[in-house]
Amino acid sequence: MARSQDGITAPFSDPVYLKAAVLDPAFSLLWVEPHVLVNRDIKAEVAQQVKELILQDAAETEQPVLLGDEEDLGEGEGLFGAYRKRQKKDVGTSPALQLSHYLDIADGESALLFWTLNMKTLPSLYRVAIRVLAVPASSAPVERVFSHGGVILRPHRAQMSDRLLANLIFCKCNAA
Repeated sequence: MARSQDGITAPFSDPVYLKAAVLDPAFSLLWVEPHVLVNRDIKAEVAQQVKELILQDAAETEQPVLLGDEEDLGEGEGLFGAYRKRQKKDVGTSPALQLSHYLDIADGESALLFWTLNMKTLPSLYRVAIRVLAVPASSAPVERVFSHGGVILRPHRAQMSDRLLANLIFCKCNAA
């Protein structure tokens, strides 16, 4: 894992980037495997440390869920409100079992689709994934905004006000 030297932190040294890579089903732990020049012990140690980071994070965010708890889905609402089914909550598997199951089923699909489909079966990991996958792993979106700004603000448009420039960049970057 990256360490800071002389008070300077290495870029992308925050553990959130490692957790995000593993909790993205497109990558999982596959990014550790192809390194030919690194021996198996180091690969296993890196994988274990990343798993421990995720489990530590899952333990901090874990909410106790008891087996058999039921949640009402709005009894008494509308004409057929009394006929609504009760939804079972998760069966309370440990984060370690959830991580093991996740590593078995992660097969390269879209993170959004995967976590939407598995939020009930992997609730502890889901909470961690929602938090760490929200962090952008690159500065590319910011660079695109500045690139659009450079295209919009040409020498013949030098008289443009700051507000108009900001509005034009906003429109350009958010256009569908």
